[in-house]
Amino acid sequence: MRGRYIASEILSGLWRNIAMVISVVIVTAVSLTFVGAGLLMQKQIFDMKATLVQESQVTIFMCSPHSTASSCAGGAATDAQIQSVHDALDGEVLAPYVDDYSVRNQDEALKVYQDQFAGQGFVSDFSAKDMPVSFHITLKDSSKSSAVVDFFQGRDGVDEVTDLLSAYAPFIDVLNQTTVFAVGLAALMLIAAVLLVATTIRMSIANRRREIAIMRLVGASNVFIRTPFMLEGGVAGILGALIAGGLLWAGTHFLVEGWLAPTLGGGMITVGSADLLWIAPLLVLVGAVLSIASSIVSLNRYLKV
Repeated sequence: MRGRYIASEILSGLWRNIAMVISVVIVTAVSLTFVGAGLLMQKQIFDMKATLVQESQVTIFMCSPHSTASSCAGGAATDAQIQSVHDALDGEVLAPYVDDYSVRNQDEALKVYQDQFAGQGFVSDFSAKDMPVSFHITLKDSSKSSAVVDFFQGRDGVDEVTDLLSAYAPFIDVLNQTTVFAVGLAALMLIAAVLLVATTIRMSIANRRREIAIMRLVGASNVFIRTPFMLEGGVAGILGALIAGGLLWAGTHFLVEGWLAPTLGGGMITVGSADLLWIAPLLVLVGAVLSIASSIVSLNRYLKV
């Protein structure tokens, strides 16, 4: 009977203040959507950095027959020039910087090229002889990549030296700035949601003054009187969190997995709808805790039992 009464009181309170409840749900949903988006972007940043560090940080492309750099005036890199890069990477000068490296020969480079541009007509125009030999270097400290880049840049037989972390730095910076904006906006909207919950509970208390007075007279416990009010805020917060989870699913499924990931290719985008398996429960927990906490504060201020 008590459970049935509390459930009926929750539904009654939500219906009496339906406009305020809808406002709470909408604001909570939008704010938690930004929170979830920020978490997804941070995961993407961490995954990208981990991939770049694990696979290769600095890549040295030797001259190919089509290279136009001044260091490639003699045409494709000779065996001696390739061996000189081997010797430098194994030498004592770069020992403090180089952790490990691998070499991609022309046949392997052609296969990678064909995989990246599969289905394109121009792929068949190139053979292994057109591809450059490349060295893929993993550093002991990625922050010191410039030392290795400067050592090989402009060397005879070397077409280009790329620092992948530096190449993706602008993209990572954009993600970081977007995350800060999303989290900041989410914090402001969460504050608005908390204030709306407090106002809703205050209105519910005002609408049920007579019922509360009767319960006091018959000796109802403090917890029994306060529980419906706390759960009203919790229900609104959870509904907002569920809507936020749905919005994030739609965004990751259609925008990220359906458009962005195929467009960029190369496995650059690692986040997707599967990440909502841990983000959605977290959002529900945040929505419920904030709403119930706001309800408790409002009850302590406006309901004297």
